[in-house]
Amino acid sequence: MKLPAGTDGGTITNPRDEKFFDELTAFRGAVEIRTPAGTGFILVNEGRLIAAMFRTASGSFKGGSALSGMTADTGDENGTHTFHLRKYNDVEFERALQICSDSGLLIAPEEPGQPETAAPEEAPAAGSPGGSGVTRQYLDQSHLQKILNQPGVIAVSAFFEGFPVQSMGDADFEHVAASAEDFMRAGVKIAEEMKAGPLEQMILETNEHKFIIAPCGDLFLCVFTTADTQLGLIRVVLKSIQSESFR
Repeated sequence: MKLPAGTDGGTITNPRDEKFFDELTAFRGAVEIRTPAGTGFILVNEGRLIAAMFRTASGSFKGGSALSGMTADTGDENGTHTFHLRKYNDVEFERALQICSDSGLLIAPEEPGQPETAAPEEAPAAGSPGGSGVTRQYLDQSHLQKILNQPGVIAVSAFFEGFPVQSMGDADFEHVAASAEDFMRAGVKIAEEMKAGPLEQMILETNEHKFIIAPCGDLFLCVFTTADTQLGLIRVVLKSIQSESFR
Protein backbone atom coordinates (compact mmCIF):
# COMPACT_ATOMS: atom_id res chain seq x y z
CA MET A 1 0.00 0.00 0.00
CA LYS A 2 1.38 3.37 -1.04
CA LEU A 3 -0.28 6.70 -0.26
CA PRO A 4 0.09 9.76 -2.51
CA ALA A 5 3.37 11.61 -1.97
CA GLY A 6 1.66 14.99 -1.53
CA THR A 7 3.66 18.09 -0.63
CA ASP A 8 6.38 17.86 2.00
CA GLY A 9 5.18 19.58 5.16
CA GLY A 10 8.35 19.02 7.17
CA THR A 11 9.47 16.64 9.90
CA ILE A 12 9.20 17.21 13.64
CA THR A 13 11.28 15.18 16.10
CA ASN A 14 10.08 14.70 19.69
CA PRO A 15 7.68 17.65 19.53
CA ARG A 16 7.40 19.42 22.86
CA ASP A 17 5.53 22.45 21.57
CA GLU A 18 1.80 21.76 21.89
CA LYS A 19 1.19 24.21 19.01
CA PHE A 20 2.34 21.48 16.66
CA PHE A 21 -0.70 19.39 17.54
CA ASP A 22 -2.99 22.42 17.48
CA GLU A 23 -1.87 23.06 13.90
CA LEU A 24 -3.19 19.66 12.90
CA THR A 25 -6.69 21.15 13.19
CA ALA A 26 -5.99 23.01 9.92
CA PHE A 27 -3.98 20.21 8.30
CA ARG A 28 -5.18 17.94 5.52
CA GLY A 29 -2.99 15.03 4.60
CA ALA A 30 -0.98 12.17 6.07
CA VAL A 31 1.27 12.23 9.12
CA GLU A 32 3.92 9.52 9.05
CA ILE A 33 4.81 8.50 12.59
CA ARG A 34 7.87 6.65 13.82
CA THR A 35 8.19 5.73 17.51
CA PRO A 36 10.31 3.22 19.47
CA ALA A 37 7.35 0.84 19.20
CA GLY A 38 7.07 0.90 15.39
CA THR A 39 6.03 2.92 12.35
CA GLY A 40 2.75 4.00 10.80
CA PHE A 41 0.62 6.94 9.74
CA ILE A 42 -2.63 8.77 10.37
CA LEU A 43 -4.80 10.41 7.70
CA VAL A 44 -6.05 13.77 8.95
CA ASN A 45 -8.71 16.13 7.61
CA GLU A 46 -8.69 19.46 9.48
CA GLY A 47 -8.16 17.90 12.89
CA ARG A 48 -10.40 14.90 12.32
CA LEU A 49 -8.59 11.56 12.35
CA ILE A 50 -9.86 9.59 9.36
CA ALA A 51 -7.65 6.51 9.16
CA ALA A 52 -4.59 4.97 10.78
CA MET A 53 -2.13 2.12 10.40
CA PHE A 54 0.76 1.05 12.65
CA ARG A 55 3.30 -1.76 12.35
CA THR A 56 5.30 -3.20 15.22
CA ALA A 57 7.58 -6.20 15.59
CA SER A 58 4.56 -8.26 16.66
CA GLY A 59 2.15 -7.29 13.88
CA SER A 60 0.08 -4.63 12.15
CA PHE A 61 -2.80 -2.59 13.55
CA LYS A 62 -5.56 -0.75 11.73
CA GLY A 63 -7.97 2.07 12.53
CA GLY A 64 -8.49 2.96 16.18
CA SER A 65 -6.32 0.10 17.42
CA ALA A 66 -3.39 1.62 15.51
CA LEU A 67 -3.63 4.77 17.66
CA SER A 68 -3.08 2.69 20.79
CA GLY A 69 0.02 1.13 19.21
CA MET A 70 1.43 4.56 18.38
CA THR A 71 1.14 5.66 21.98
CA ALA A 72 2.26 2.41 23.61
CA ASP A 73 4.77 2.68 26.42
CA THR A 74 7.94 0.82 25.37
CA GLY A 75 9.83 1.75 28.52
CA ASP A 76 12.30 3.72 26.41
CA GLU A 77 12.04 7.21 27.91
CA ASN A 78 14.73 8.56 25.58
CA GLY A 79 13.23 7.05 22.43
CA THR A 80 12.79 9.25 19.37
CA HIS A 81 9.35 10.13 18.00
CA THR A 82 9.24 11.66 14.52
CA PHE A 83 6.27 13.11 12.66
CA HIS A 84 6.60 13.70 8.90
CA LEU A 85 3.77 15.71 7.34
CA ARG A 86 2.51 15.23 3.78
CA LYS A 87 0.03 17.88 2.67
CA TYR A 88 -2.69 16.76 0.23
CA ASN A 89 -4.80 18.66 -2.28
CA ASP A 90 -8.39 17.54 -2.91
CA VAL A 91 -7.47 14.93 -5.51
CA GLU A 92 -4.63 13.48 -3.42
CA PHE A 93 -6.77 13.35 -0.28
CA GLU A 94 -9.61 11.54 -2.07
CA ARG A 95 -7.10 9.04 -3.47
CA ALA A 96 -5.58 8.46 -0.01
CA LEU A 97 -9.06 8.08 1.49
CA GLN A 98 -9.98 5.45 -1.10
CA ILE A 99 -6.76 3.52 -0.45
CA CYS A 100 -7.37 3.57 3.31
CA SER A 101 -10.98 2.50 2.85
CA ASP A 102 -10.02 -0.39 0.58
CA SER A 103 -7.37 -1.47 3.11
CA GLY A 104 -9.73 -1.35 6.10
CA LEU A 105 -7.85 1.45 7.86
CA LEU A 106 -10.74 3.85 8.53
CA ILE A 107 -11.32 4.85 12.14
CA ALA A 108 -14.92 3.81 12.71
CA PRO A 109 -17.17 4.73 15.66
CA GLU A 110 -17.59 1.03 16.43
CA GLU A 111 -14.64 -1.14 15.46
CA PRO A 112 -14.73 -4.95 15.48
CA GLY A 113 -13.73 -6.47 18.77
CA GLN A 114 -14.68 -3.46 20.89
CA PRO A 115 -17.46 -3.70 23.47
CA GLU A 116 -20.72 -2.20 22.29
CA THR A 117 -21.45 1.30 23.44
CA ALA A 118 -23.99 1.39 26.21
CA ALA A 119 -27.40 2.58 25.07
CA PRO A 120 -28.46 6.09 26.02
CA GLU A 121 -29.75 6.18 29.55
CA GLU A 122 -32.04 8.64 31.16
CA ALA A 123 -30.20 10.76 33.69
CA PRO A 124 -31.27 10.56 37.31
CA ALA A 125 -33.88 12.97 38.52
CA ALA A 126 -32.85 16.49 39.39
CA GLY A 127 -31.11 16.61 42.76
CA SER A 128 -29.33 13.30 42.28
CA PRO A 129 -25.79 12.93 40.89
CA GLY A 130 -25.87 13.93 37.25
CA GLY A 131 -29.54 14.76 37.47
CA SER A 132 -30.88 17.35 35.04
CA GLY A 133 -33.91 15.65 33.50
CA VAL A 134 -32.13 15.09 30.16
CA THR A 135 -30.67 12.07 28.40
CA ARG A 136 -26.93 11.46 28.45
CA GLN A 137 -24.80 9.12 26.33
CA TYR A 138 -22.19 7.00 28.08
CA LEU A 139 -18.84 6.48 26.39
CA ASP A 140 -17.57 3.10 25.35
CA GLN A 141 -15.43 1.88 28.25
CA SER A 142 -12.73 0.95 25.74
CA HIS A 143 -12.27 4.66 24.98
CA LEU A 144 -11.50 5.43 28.61
CA GLN A 145 -9.21 2.42 28.81
CA LYS A 146 -7.38 3.57 25.66
CA ILE A 147 -6.64 6.93 27.30
CA LEU A 148 -5.65 5.35 30.63
CA ASN A 149 -3.18 3.08 28.83
CA GLN A 150 -1.17 6.03 27.52
CA PRO A 151 2.21 6.67 29.19
CA GLY A 152 1.96 9.10 32.10
CA VAL A 153 -1.83 9.00 32.46
CA ILE A 154 -2.91 8.52 36.08
CA ALA A 155 -6.66 8.67 35.68
CA VAL A 156 -9.45 9.66 33.30
CA SER A 157 -13.07 10.57 33.94
CA ALA A 158 -16.14 11.50 31.93
CA PHE A 159 -18.47 13.88 33.74
CA PHE A 160 -21.95 15.25 33.13
CA GLU A 161 -23.54 18.30 34.75
CA GLY A 162 -20.69 18.48 37.27
CA PHE A 163 -20.83 14.82 38.33
CA PRO A 164 -18.44 12.01 37.28
CA VAL A 165 -20.35 9.25 35.49
CA GLN A 166 -17.44 7.09 34.26
CA SER A 167 -13.96 7.02 35.80
CA MET A 168 -10.82 4.91 35.61
CA GLY A 169 -7.55 5.22 37.49
CA ASP A 170 -6.44 6.70 40.78
CA ALA A 171 -8.00 10.14 41.38
CA ASP A 172 -10.87 11.60 43.36
CA PHE A 173 -13.01 13.04 40.59
CA GLU A 174 -16.01 13.38 42.89
CA HIS A 175 -14.47 16.56 44.31
CA VAL A 176 -13.12 18.09 41.09
CA ALA A 177 -15.76 17.28 38.45
CA ALA A 178 -17.86 20.38 39.13
CA SER A 179 -14.81 22.66 39.08
CA ALA A 180 -13.48 21.00 35.93
CA GLU A 181 -16.78 21.55 34.14
CA ASP A 182 -16.89 25.19 35.26
CA PHE A 183 -13.33 25.60 33.98
CA MET A 184 -14.28 24.11 30.60
CA ARG A 185 -17.41 26.24 30.25
CA ALA A 186 -15.39 29.36 31.06
CA GLY A 187 -12.96 28.40 28.30
CA VAL A 188 -15.84 27.92 25.85
CA LYS A 189 -17.14 31.40 26.70
CA ILE A 190 -13.69 32.98 26.25
CA ALA A 191 -13.23 31.24 22.87
CA GLU A 192 -16.64 32.46 21.72
CA GLU A 193 -16.03 36.04 22.82
CA MET A 194 -12.65 36.07 21.10
CA LYS A 195 -14.18 34.48 17.99
CA ALA A 196 -11.43 31.86 18.13
CA GLY A 197 -13.62 28.99 16.93
CA PRO A 198 -15.00 25.98 18.84
CA LEU A 199 -13.02 24.95 21.91
CA GLU A 200 -11.61 21.42 21.59
CA GLN A 201 -9.33 20.99 24.61
CA MET A 202 -8.03 22.90 27.61
CA ILE A 203 -4.78 22.15 29.44
CA LEU A 204 -3.97 23.01 33.06
CA GLU A 205 -0.37 22.50 34.21
CA THR A 206 1.13 22.56 37.70
CA ASN A 207 4.61 21.63 38.89
CA GLU A 208 3.32 18.16 39.79
CA HIS A 209 0.60 17.30 37.29
CA LYS A 210 -1.12 18.11 34.00
CA PHE A 211 -4.84 18.05 33.25
CA ILE A 212 -6.58 17.95 29.87
CA ILE A 213 -10.29 18.74 29.76
CA ALA A 214 -12.23 18.23 26.54
CA PRO A 215 -15.89 18.18 25.41
CA CYS A 216 -17.02 14.80 24.11
CA GLY A 217 -20.63 14.69 22.94
CA ASP A 218 -22.83 15.52 25.93
CA LEU A 219 -19.99 14.75 28.33
CA PHE A 220 -16.66 16.32 29.31
CA LEU A 221 -13.49 14.26 29.57
CA CYS A 222 -10.82 15.02 32.17
CA VAL A 223 -7.39 13.37 31.82
CA PHE A 224 -5.00 13.51 34.79
CA THR A 225 -1.27 12.94 34.08
CA THR A 226 2.15 13.32 35.66
CA ALA A 227 3.99 16.62 35.16
CA ASP A 228 6.58 15.25 32.72
CA THR A 229 4.05 13.51 30.45
CA GLN A 230 4.25 14.23 26.72
CA LEU A 231 0.70 15.26 25.86
CA GLY A 232 0.97 15.18 22.07
CA LEU A 233 -0.17 11.66 21.26
CA ILE A 234 -2.63 11.65 24.17
CA ARG A 235 -4.27 14.66 22.53
CA VAL A 236 -4.36 12.81 19.21
CA VAL A 237 -6.25 9.94 20.89
CA LEU A 238 -8.63 12.47 22.47
CA LYS A 239 -9.31 14.10 19.10
CA SER A 240 -10.12 10.69 17.65
CA ILE A 241 -12.62 9.97 20.43
CA GLN A 242 -14.13 13.45 20.05
CA SER A 243 -14.56 13.03 16.30
CA GLU A 244 -16.43 9.76 16.88
CA SER A 245 -18.67 11.33 19.53
CA PHE A 246 -19.66 14.28 17.36
CA ARG A 247 -20.59 12.19 14.30
